[in-house]
Amino acid sequence: MSHAQQHVLASAIVLALIVVFGIHVFLFPMYTSNPPAHHIKISTYEQALCRTTLINIRIPPEWRNSCPKYGIVSAVQGGRLGNMIWEYVSVWATARRTGLEPFMPRCILKTLEEYFENLSIPPLSYIGRCNLDVSQVVNSLGQWNSTEQNIIIPRHTAYWSLILVWLDDVRRELTLKPNLRAYAEKVLKEVAEEFNLSEPTFVSIHIRRTDYVDYLWQKLKISPAPISYYFAAMDYFISKYRNVVFVVTSDNIVWCKYHLYSKRHRIEFVSNTNARDPGKDLAVLSACNHSIIDYGTYGSIGAILAAGETIVYNVTTHFSTLIAEVLPYWKIMS
Repeated sequence: MSHAQQHVLASAIVLALIVVFGIHVFLFPMYTSNPPAHHIKISTYEQALCRTTLINIRIPPEWRNSCPKYGIVSAVQGGRLGNMIWEYVSVWATARRTGLEPFMPRCILKTLEEYFENLSIPPLSYIGRCNLDVSQVVNSLGQWNSTEQNIIIPRHTAYWSLILVWLDDVRRELTLKPNLRAYAEKVLKEVAEEFNLSEPTFVSIHIRRTDYVDYLWQKLKISPAPISYYFAAMDYFISKYRNVVFVVTSDNIVWCKYHLYSKRHRIEFVSNTNARDPGKDLAVLSACNHSIIDYGTYGSIGAILAAGETIVYNVTTHFSTLIAEVLPYWKIMS
């Protein structure tokens, strides 16, 4: 064999070895090897989902759930009461849609259990001793393609399109505590007596101010709803129903009292000045016959619980406006 032939043969052998090595390293693992598992105790993982520090608790044996056979659904804590309600019902609806077991971080449940009774989703601490494979975590239903995967819903998420499928069940799931229902009944009775109405039509108005004004501009480059919007929405209801009384709640009730003064409309302002009773305001919103909201998670859930006609301020792509495009008894107004 000549020197040139030996060189060609050697080159061919080297090339063949490179090809075989490449197939072994890069191709076979795609089909034969599983990615390494990254397990973490769920009790530790629960803390990562919360903004506040959780206290270690001892779970009685009779409360302990067996470790889930498949994936779970949970959520990251974010925002105030309205956000946490939507995070909860998003987990609830996603679990119903997928068949996965739902569990909520205690930081969310602790807040919601102040206002709602008989919530069906247990805390993550019930399976705190179990392990979670974080390599099998996805952040949305759209990414989910296996029952082995866990869906951890991001903070501030509202799966409104999924929730609308089971609205009556959502309302039953979000049953306000008896003391809050009694408070709302008392408030509305006093309002009716103030205006001397035996058969009033209560229309709630929720106005979101404080931090949301800056959020609207930074996120969507829009200004908050003008005063004319609220009066136009009120005019709609007084033209359609008899004995209408408008019950105003807000995180800035002082602003509302200054700007919503009117001799043409029966208006009562019920929120506290310091806005520290979100549960009471939500109870009033849910007890009214109809709703006027501008934007935000809190006003939207109040209108859903009320289950009447709802007027929504027109904010393109905002989820409350998108809901109004789907529900026949919600109307968009500029």
